[in-house]
Amino acid sequence: MMSFVWFVCADDEEDLLKYINIYRTTLNLPALEENGNADCLAEDIAEHLRKKKCQDFGDYYPAPGSNSKIPNFQKSVDKCKIDANTTKDGVIMPLCVPGLDSDDLFSNYTKSNRYTKYLNSSKYKIAGVGSEENWMVLILSTNSSSGSFSSATSLLAEAWKSHFLALIFFFSTILVLFN
Repeated sequence: MMSFVWFVCADDEEDLLKYINIYRTTLNLPALEENGNADCLAEDIAEHLRKKKCQDFGDYYPAPGSNSKIPNFQKSVDKCKIDANTTKDGVIMPLCVPGLDSDDLFSNYTKSNRYTKYLNSSKYKIAGVGSEENWMVLILSTNSSSGSFSSATSLLAEAWKSHFLALIFFFSTILVLFN
């Protein structure tokens, strides 16, 4: 296993994702693409965890799908305007590290069985990262329809687009038949 040195920089969230991607690359896995909606959700969850003690950390074991133990999960999903059906393939991975020490964060995510089974999986393609005080939240998900973290409005736009294309095809066929 390769060891990494992580220097403290201004943006812990960006740095974490950057070094997680380097870690995944060494395992011949694709880099995770940042997703704005997953970022929003991670940031809001971190905000809700902010007042929790690190001792409460064990309550938030990562599992695919919506995690009912995450404080105000549905409120966070609604705030970020995410269709809950698009979070089913997502894994929310909160971590409490005093002072958000970068080396401890990276080690906890990449050396703990709690997280490595998700980080080491090629099925996860997108990520969101958020932090508040001692809490870092990393969200991984697939890029499938049940893991895209899409907003309800983007799903509606996709539905209208397919209906619109069907109407164009229908009217084009009628024009060809009657000409």
